Amino acid sequence: MKLHFKKTESGDIQVQIEKGTVLDAFDYVEMLKQLMQENAIECEWGNLDEPEKSKLNELLEKIKEAVKTGMEKPLE
Repeated sequence: MKLHFKKTESGDIQVQIEKGTVLDAFDYVEMLKQLMQENAIECEWGNLDEPEKSKLNELLEKIKEAVKTGMEKPLE
């Protein structure tokens, strides 16, 4: 899965998700579907600075770990 980040002129961070070869608006459900297929995230950071990248990387690692843990649990 690949996420594309960019900071707007007002300082907001926008995210888009790749679906095949198309960039689409970020969607948590789509992100989780893709992570369930392959638990890997690639990022295009655009114009984000290092502290922003670091914080987002930390969050994405926690999400990947939560998906991994959830996928390992048996269905009840």
